Amino acid sequence: MTADTPLLRASDVTLVYQGKRGDITALQDLSLDVQDGEFVSVLGPSGCGKSTLLKIAAGLVPPSKGTIELAGSIVKKPSPNVGVVFQKANLMPWKTVLENVLVAARSLGRDMDAARKTADDYLALVGLEKFAHNYPNELSGGMQQRVGLVRGLAHDPSVLLMDEPFAALDAMTREQMTLELQKLWMATKKSVLFITHSIPEAVFLSDRILVLSERPGTVVMDVPVTLPRPRSFETLSDTTYNDICNQLRAHFSSFMAGG
Repeated sequence: MTADTPLLRASDVTLVYQGKRGDITALQDLSLDVQDGEFVSVLGPSGCGKSTLLKIAAGLVPPSKGTIELAGSIVKKPSPNVGVVFQKANLMPWKTVLENVLVAARSLGRDMDAARKTADDYLALVGLEKFAHNYPNELSGGMQQRVGLVRGLAHDPSVLLMDEPFAALDAMTREQMTLELQKLWMATKKSVLFITHSIPEAVFLSDRILVLSERPGTVVMDVPVTLPRPRSFETLSDTTYNDICNQLRAHFSSFMAGG
């Protein structure tokens, strides 16, 4: 991979799957890139293939056409260089917080002393260092999702794929989690591809926002977000922040109106 090559690149990705009434095209000739250390969000209407895109990028589903490359190599299967965070934390209830975080490192045969140090550092970063030996049922939903974030990063992947990780949380917890994620991202500078339905969330977190069309999904807008970091709740009243939110809302309002 050269200095000018994106860390993650999708080229003309199409996915067709068989439905009860015939073939359904979920994605059509979709292309995008994520640079090293860049935070990119994907917005789009329900059913446009956002989660499908993430599964292809994770090597869980092969595309019908096109390729996704990670560091210049075509993604054909799950890779230790990719961390994935889903809508639910899906923690193993019989394992402690620390053991849940260490699952990937252990399965990959990593040096466990170093992995524990990394896990401890990340847990401290999100305020969970005192809960390392607690079990998931002793944590709130927001705390469990923080553990899920740390688990996705603890084996040191080069890119983190996130599929609406805060969708199941209440509004106040969700706002707090955006701050926690920003803190983790600024500390690690991992490349992130973040799927969300929330315009404010996408604008708050991202360097760029990619907007997908209705199904079959393809990229129709690429919106840069030039707000300075770190961002705080005061950012929500920033003129630039609100201008970008309004630009995106206008796009989706036009789409809903059939324009």
